[in-house]
Amino acid sequence: MTSDSLSVRLADQASQTLEPVYGMLTRVAEEVLRSRPPRGPLTEAHFSNLQRMLAEMLGTERSIVWGMGFVAAPFVVEGQERYMAWWQRINDRPARLRLNFDPRSIDVYDYLQMDWYRLAESGQARVAYGPYVDYSGSDMYTVTATIPIVADGAFLGLAGADLVVGEVEHRLLEVLRQTSQDAVVVNAERRVIAANTPRWIVGSRLAAMPAVGPASDPSRFTEVTELPLGNGWVLGIAERAGGTG
Repeated sequence: MTSDSLSVRLADQASQTLEPVYGMLTRVAEEVLRSRPPRGPLTEAHFSNLQRMLAEMLGTERSIVWGMGFVAAPFVVEGQERYMAWWQRINDRPARLRLNFDPRSIDVYDYLQMDWYRLAESGQARVAYGPYVDYSGSDMYTVTATIPIVADGAFLGLAGADLVVGEVEHRLLEVLRQTSQDAVVVNAERRVIAANTPRWIVGSRLAAMPAVGPASDPSRFTEVTELPLGNGWVLGIAERAGGTG
């Protein structure tokens, strides 16, 4: 794929629309690392600056982020197998989210088993999981973006943000509509994030990841490029349905 191809150009622009999200997560991760005491255990009391930062950032980024924070690995915070410093907008105001982490409870919020956590824990530098309905947490339709937080080779947890799916789609659509050909952005789980045509429905899963097909296939993808955003999303361009592309 040449550097001046349509899919490369659109993939670069699509990445730029969402890059600020990962910039915010980097700031959160840096604040978590600054919060660690030089000696002694890390406790919730060390996160006072982080809590203020999260509330302020959430109040500023109203369009695309509706929840964000720090999610700790087991016992990184003293005495806490599970710990979240997470804020979200409730009635349009930032508020601390409180969840049930009691493993004996039937409705425990066990984020240790959730893909957005496990992918970051496994070392993936940038995660964007979804769209999905967060039934066990916020009950919202969302994309969860995360980055791992590591110190001295140890995984401390992650910085994460729940994104407004409609705003993510809107930003990507502004890019995809620059072409008259059918174009789609698909996540690593083959789910459609945005498309400039009803040919692909947002949230639906493709049978396979987009790949350039043979010229004999009238519905083939003609160009496919991974977004430089680094979260596993790809942009595909196909002949317009009906053969008018």
